[in-house]
Amino acid sequence: MRFTLPLIFLTVLVFLTVLAANTSAALIVYEPFDYSSGTQPGNGGMGWKEAWASDPMATTNGGLTYVGPGGNQLDVAGNASSRLGNGSSQTESVRDFQNELTSSFWFSVLIRGGSGNKTVALGINESFYIGQGAKDVLSSSWGVYDADKTELSGLSISAANDTSLFVGNAIYQKSQDKFTQLHLWRNPNLSTQPTVTDPTKFYSGSIKEFDKVPKIAVYHTSSLVALDEIRFGQSFADVTSFSSSGSRSAVPEPSSITILAVLLPLGYLTRRKRSPNKSEHRFASRLSVVVRVLCVCCAVVESNE
Repeated sequence: MRFTLPLIFLTVLVFLTVLAANTSAALIVYEPFDYSSGTQPGNGGMGWKEAWASDPMATTNGGLTYVGPGGNQLDVAGNASSRLGNGSSQTESVRDFQNELTSSFWFSVLIRGGSGNKTVALGINESFYIGQGAKDVLSSSWGVYDADKTELSGLSISAANDTSLFVGNAIYQKSQDKFTQLHLWRNPNLSTQPTVTDPTKFYSGSIKEFDKVPKIAVYHTSSLVALDEIRFGQSFADVTSFSSSGSRSAVPEPSSITILAVLLPLGYLTRRKRSPNKSEHRFASRLSVVVRVLCVCCAVVESNE
């Protein structure tokens, strides 16, 4: 069999495809509130245009966590956000995205509610709100609110001392050039993308139309409640990265790919010893160089995870 450069390029393509499939979740925006306890959240995270503005928040001592069915634990970092100082008046902290969202997107947020009528909520460009209450709205239950503050879910689930993970999918209708629908789940299984018939569905239906999302806001009325781990991405997996004894998929880890990359040329080197064919010698030499480059790529991917 004659080995040619196109075959080498095909080998490279296969390796790069596997590597691409194994890269970390493609987050668009992320805020883990990884700031020192007691300080005001600033310019951390990724995908933001600038630091938090408007009313300042405080950083709690310890972040929120979520463990789903099967023991899958949401990947978290840092602390969480809460109301700065004493008092019960509502604060609104705003932050702009680096790039506006103009197509369907996924998002997730961890929220710890409080007893009685309070507000701790995430506002998506004042187009809809997720959490306990909303802008200018107090509540004792979890809810999803439209732009005009109409409560949409109607489930009346108490938020008192409860930490919940909300995962949502905002749908952009190209024919209308607008966002028109929202699917929202509360405490879903992290290993499988839920459907609208999943028992963890919190809301699925229409929302007041809007055309883009340039910013979000976080609302607090108490230092006893908290909001954490804000994520925006293009898929369910992007916004629900987790750790467990298993894995989300069967794609080999980069370390496995590195091993494969090292072992692959051994067969050709063995063949080279058995055969004096010069073309195969040249191929083995070329493949060796390619594999070395791939090994370096694998190492870079591993170091960045």
